[in-house]
Amino acid sequence: MNYENGFILQKDVNWSLLNEGLAIPISVYSRFYEWDASILKHGVGKQVKILIDGEFYNATLKNQNFDQRKFPGHRDIIQIRYTQTSPIATKLRSVFHESYSYFSAQRLLKENYHRQIMLPSDIHEYIRLYLTPYSDVLCIECCSNTEYVQVANDLSNVPEELFEQSDDDEFFMTDKFASIEKKQQLVKYRKIDRSIILTLKKFYDYRDEISGEKIGNEYGDSVVEAHHIDYFTRSQNNDSTNIIIISPNYHRIIHKNNPHFNRKKYQFEFANGEVLKLKLYEHLKVSTY
Repeated sequence: MNYENGFILQKDVNWSLLNEGLAIPISVYSRFYEWDASILKHGVGKQVKILIDGEFYNATLKNQNFDQRKFPGHRDIIQIRYTQTSPIATKLRSVFHESYSYFSAQRLLKENYHRQIMLPSDIHEYIRLYLTPYSDVLCIECCSNTEYVQVANDLSNVPEELFEQSDDDEFFMTDKFASIEKKQQLVKYRKIDRSIILTLKKFYDYRDEISGEKIGNEYGDSVVEAHHIDYFTRSQNNDSTNIIIISPNYHRIIHKNNPHFNRKKYQFEFANGEVLKLKLYEHLKVSTY
């Protein structure tokens, strides 16, 4: 079955995904609420089936029941949970064996055990999560390092700004040396990218995350654009935490100068000492629960 229209998020592989589950970004909560409104309730959970490579695996979808008195005003935390010994965890570790081997080796080093371990630059693996027409079935598409390398080759000659700005799928179908399969893969990536971008724009009510303003609102329109913090054409990172919504002017300035993005301070830092700090960055926050 093709659940592409139900695409909800892309997430890089980490230790938690391979052993315990994953957190749902707050920017896509509204999609989950449309899929199953019961998950709106704090502390509610239910059993779901996860479809991977044609097989179903058991997991729990839960709105975590943390103590709201200790954390007043904190948003709900929706997660997909399973155990380290569950069949789904075993399956994911098998598919993403390169990531699992690296994480396992790093965790044996005492100094790395209690810190977040990032994959090295030569390993890129991630999942895509899809909603299905069934309120108890989700679908995970696994993208291994091998697929990443293939797509990286196809994207190697595509300028980042053209990728971000192009709304025409035909742009990705013009390479006369690329196979139809490769061209279709690039179109698929761009469609998924647009889906994430639209969700983020709606989440921020079409506001520029740097100024907090609606650009063009006085003229009855919005002209905000999406920027990939780590350029997509070299990272293939479509995780929502790699995308921000900004005005066209800020977008051009960032591409022209390539400033460093400080994730702890939520700001772009330029070589001349200037900074552009985000006013809106809720979707970039990492849950500590």
